[in-house]
Amino acid sequence: MVSFALILLILEATGVTFLRLWILMGVSILLAIIFGILAARVRIAELILIPIVDVLEAIPVISFFPIVLVFFLKDIGGPVGTELSVDVLIITALVWNIIIGVYQAVTHIPQELLESTYAFKMSLWKRFRYLYLPSSYQKIVANIMPSFASGLFYITLSEVIQLGSQDYHVFGIGQVAVQLASRQDLAGTLIMILVMVIVIVINSRFIINPLIRMTERYTFEADTGQQGQRRMRRRSELMSSIYQRTNQVAGSVTSLVSSVGKIASRLPNVGGKKRVFKSSSRALNITVGSSLILILIVAIYLIAQSGFAAAFSLYVTRPSFLVSASIGTAYDLLRIGIVYAISLATMVPLAIIAGKRRKEGDILNSGMQVLYSVPAPIFYPLILVYLTPFLMKFLSFDISLNIEVLIITYLSAASYIFFNVFGAARNIPSDFEMVATTLRLKGMKKLRYLTIPAIIPALITGSMSAIGSYWAGLMVGEYQKLPSGTYTVSFGLMKMIDQSIASGNLLLTDAIDIFMIIVIIIISYVIWIRLFDYSRKRFTFT
Repeated sequence: MVSFALILLILEATGVTFLRLWILMGVSILLAIIFGILAARVRIAELILIPIVDVLEAIPVISFFPIVLVFFLKDIGGPVGTELSVDVLIITALVWNIIIGVYQAVTHIPQELLESTYAFKMSLWKRFRYLYLPSSYQKIVANIMPSFASGLFYITLSEVIQLGSQDYHVFGIGQVAVQLASRQDLAGTLIMILVMVIVIVINSRFIINPLIRMTERYTFEADTGQQGQRRMRRRSELMSSIYQRTNQVAGSVTSLVSSVGKIASRLPNVGGKKRVFKSSSRALNITVGSSLILILIVAIYLIAQSGFAAAFSLYVTRPSFLVSASIGTAYDLLRIGIVYAISLATMVPLAIIAGKRRKEGDILNSGMQVLYSVPAPIFYPLILVYLTPFLMKFLSFDISLNIEVLIITYLSAASYIFFNVFGAARNIPSDFEMVATTLRLKGMKKLRYLTIPAIIPALITGSMSAIGSYWAGLMVGEYQKLPSGTYTVSFGLMKMIDQSIASGNLLLTDAIDIFMIIVIIIISYVIWIRLFDYSRKRFTFT
């Protein structure tokens, strides 16, 4: 029997947690706008920031524990230090994919719009206010929901920090969830999930969906006639300004921009890569690059002082550690590959259907928001306790547990692909739709020649965020210590991290982080930066 006092506690904790998340979401959006636009417009910033963001997004929140332990829990201490630690951990779950979304949006601004801002001698502030920022709105909103879901996913790990026998916590739904799980209170857990579903539905209905509808006006299309003029005015002040001025100086400016574009396209390209736009000056690259490198050096020094230097000399140089970490990484990359394939097969078709059918799409989008906002770590112990015995009737324990790990990993981040592709499919410029109708493109032909090319940039963005966040699902799934027993896979890098934290061995945790950072940097440079460059060249609306 669930007591009334417990229900009140759950309601209060849910309210505190959601308030904390929205405040930190505002901070995350501000950081994303700054660093996303910087990476998109300054080449040296792109080369430094995007791999770093990719690495930080892939590193599970739990791996930041040693850093927050040193800088907040020990140096500051008390309730303030604990709250700051929790806030930093939650921000690391919110901010990275929003940065990638802003970066992707700004790098895909049509070239003629950029040239128009220079033709009209718009200042840097006006370009930021009237072009870069409005161009980012759709990607910011598209990533708010998966970021929010990611924050809720990590809430049990962030609001309650457990390092060996030490326990740091702040009041919130994460703390209540841990208490209910430790008591194996099934009824209380179900009530908590129900309350969260209700709050998530309210959150989706009155905050997220209105934001999505509001950002639909910010798209790049060339409408004509009175309807087109009304759309142009609604989209942004920049679009209206350029539209009106272009009417006044139509012939001369258009011819000039066209001529300059043709001449520039014939110029030799240093390094063999053709950039769609990168107008940053050499001085700006040097200034920004020097500043970022200096910040990076200071950050590396401080992190090294927190224990990473000792971890490197003690563990990373050992062949036995490298072998174990390599085997664990291989198993985890295989699990990620399987989950990613399932995510593509399920989320991309759903997102395209939802994007094309407005009424049904809104219902499906709301359902996905609710499904992926319920923190999977809260009910994962229930999956282990009740699903494992059923699966073991047909399979071994290790295979059964690996299936459950794949389930929790899928639930941890597949939504990134859905929400990004959904936004792209819904906001295909109407003039492209008109051309497809004129050419009588239907069915598979329309899908091949219009829809798929239109969603590719968003799919790459969502894939990078999803794959980076799959590591979190593995971290939750590969090692769970419950009153009914310990559930752990045979091999996995995230299992190694979980066990090192459970034992309080922070140096081993740092060593695994170092190894993981090296792996993610290689993946970032080999795959993601190349995919973003390819997307920018081939799939920009111009």
